[in-house]
Amino acid sequence: MPRTLSAWESARFASAFLEEAGSLPVGELRLERLLQYGSQAVGALQFMILASEADADCLRVRAGVFFQSVLSGCACADDPTPETLYNEYGELVFVIDRKTGLARVSET
Repeated sequence: MPRTLSAWESARFASAFLEEAGSLPVGELRLERLLQYGSQAVGALQFMILASEADADCLRVRAGVFFQSVLSGCACADDPTPETLYNEYGELVFVIDRKTGLARVSET
């Protein structure tokens, strides 16, 4: 997340983080561990910054993530039951290395 790192302590920080985090593929974030209603995370992600701090080694951003899930089932061609999307929310911590800009993501 190099743009987020370079924007740290500037007015561009929030927009840089939200843009970079929002462009990450759903699969890379392993959102399944945050599921409450469905069995598979799908759809677009929306992030909200909850807290941020930095030390000499890394930048830590705690963020809320809004996404959708689906309860996968039979999905037979003649199944009249529509697939239902569930709204989900969870919190993640992005730990961004200050030297490389690489980020690790974990649950709070």
